[in-house]
Amino acid sequence: MNVRRRWLVVGGVLLGAAVIGGGVFHARQRAIATIVFPEVPAFGDAQTRLREAVAAAMEKANSPKGAKEALKEMAQLYHANGYLDEAQAAYGELEDLDPREPRWLHLHALILAGYGDFEPAMARWKRVIELAPDYLPARLRLAEAELKLNRPDAAAAIYEAVLRRWPNEPYAQLGLARIDFEAEKWAGALRRLEPLVAQTDYRLGYDLIVSAYEKLGRDAEAKAIRGQMKASGAFRDAPDPWFDELVDVCFDPYRIAIAAGARTNPTEARDLLLRAIELAPHEVSYRLQLVSHYTEQKDAPAALEALRQLTTQAPNFADGWARLAMLQQDFGQHAAAAQTVVKGLDHCPDSPSLRLMWGAMLRRAGRLEEAMRELEISIKLRPTEAPAYVELAHAQVSGGDVEAGLANLRRSLEAEPENPDALIFLAFHAISVGDRLEADGWMQRVAQQPRVAAEPAQRLKQAYRAKFGRDWQARE
Repeated sequence: MNVRRRWLVVGGVLLGAAVIGGGVFHARQRAIATIVFPEVPAFGDAQTRLREAVAAAMEKANSPKGAKEALKEMAQLYHANGYLDEAQAAYGELEDLDPREPRWLHLHALILAGYGDFEPAMARWKRVIELAPDYLPARLRLAEAELKLNRPDAAAAIYEAVLRRWPNEPYAQLGLARIDFEAEKWAGALRRLEPLVAQTDYRLGYDLIVSAYEKLGRDAEAKAIRGQMKASGAFRDAPDPWFDELVDVCFDPYRIAIAAGARTNPTEARDLLLRAIELAPHEVSYRLQLVSHYTEQKDAPAALEALRQLTTQAPNFADGWARLAMLQQDFGQHAAAAQTVVKGLDHCPDSPSLRLMWGAMLRRAGRLEEAMRELEISIKLRPTEAPAYVELAHAQVSGGDVEAGLANLRRSLEAEPENPDALIFLAFHAISVGDRLEADGWMQRVAQQPRVAAEPAQRLKQAYRAKFGRDWQARE
C-alpha cells in the first residue's frame, strides 16, 4: 500500500484557534483535524478528467466541514478508477470517522477480498450485516468468501438464511447448487438448478445444469439445453448498488465498458457505453459493444448508425465494414451491403472476411469466376477457417466442377471438423447421387452436430426419404 501522509490544512487552523483561546476540541473536530488523506498518485497523461476530479475534491479539504466529504469523494474516485491502495487508505479513515456507516466497510471489504484477504473482509461484511441487515450483497459476498476459504457448511448456512429472508433469491439458490455440485451430490444440485434456470431464463446455472445432467447420464437433456443456445455462458455477479454506483465517478473507459456489460437495464448499459466512447473515441471495441447492445435490443436503426460511425471513425478496421454489411443484408438492403463491402475492401484489401463476403455476393449474382478468385484470396489470407472453403465449393459445384467442390469441402473439415455447412452440403450430395451408405454416414454426423439448425436438418430428411423411399434412422 502507498505511504499515507497527514494533510494539516484543516488541522492547523483548528489547532491555532485552540491554543489562542485555550479551548478544548470537540471530539468530532479532533477527528476531522487528524484526517489522514492518501498520497495522491501520479496519474497518467490520459487521466486528465480523474486528475481534475481529485483536485476538486481536495479543494474541499481546506475547510473543516469539507474535509470529511473530500475524503469520501476521493475514496470513491480512487476505487472506481483502479487505485485500490489509495482507496483502502481512504476507506480505513472513513471507518474510523464514521463507524456506523456500512457503505465504507462494504467497499473496503470488496478490495480486501479481491486481494485474497478474506478474513478482514469477512469481519467487515459481518459488521455491514449488523448495521444494514437488508443489504443483500453483503450476505452473498460473505458466503462467497466462505466458499473461497473452503468452508462450504458456513457458506450454506448463510445462503439458507438469505432464502429464509428472501425466498427464491437466485444467487443464494445458485450458491447452494454449487455446494451440492462440488460435493458430487448431482441429484441435489439438479433439484436446485432446474427451478433456477427456469426462473432466470438460463442466465444463472446454465453451465452447471448441463454438467449435472451429464454426471447423471442424462446426455439427451444436456444436449437439448446446449442446442437451445439460450445462455452466453458468462456469469454475472449479483447486483451490488453501492459498488455499481462507483461507475458514476469512473473515468476509465475500459472499466465503464465492463460495467455496461454487467447492467441488466438497457438504458443504463447504453449510457455507460456512450460514456466509454466519449472518453476513448478511437477505441473500436467500445463501439462494437454498443452495436451488439443495439442488436440485442432489436434497435436496427441505432445499430446501423453506430456501425456507420464506426466505419467513419476507424475506416481501416475491417470487422466494422463486415458487421455493417451483414446487418444491411439482414434487413434486405442488399445493394447497400454490396457497396459497403466494396468500400471496405478499398480500405482493407487484405481482409479475409470482406473477401469472403464479396465472393459470396458474386456467387449469388452468378459471377462465378470472379467469386472463385475472391474466395481463393480469402483462403490464402486465412487458411485455417472453414467458411471460405465451403463457399468456394458452392461456386465450383455451380460451375460444374463437382470434384473440386468436394475436395474443398473435405479441406473445410480439416480446417474445422464438424463444420455444419460442410456436413449438410456433403449429406445432400451423397443423397443426390444415390449413395445411401455415404449419405447415412453424413446424416449421422449432421444429427450429432448441435449447431445444425432445424430447417436444413428437416430438408435433409425429406430429401433422404424422397431418394431412398424410407425415413432415415439415427444410429444409437
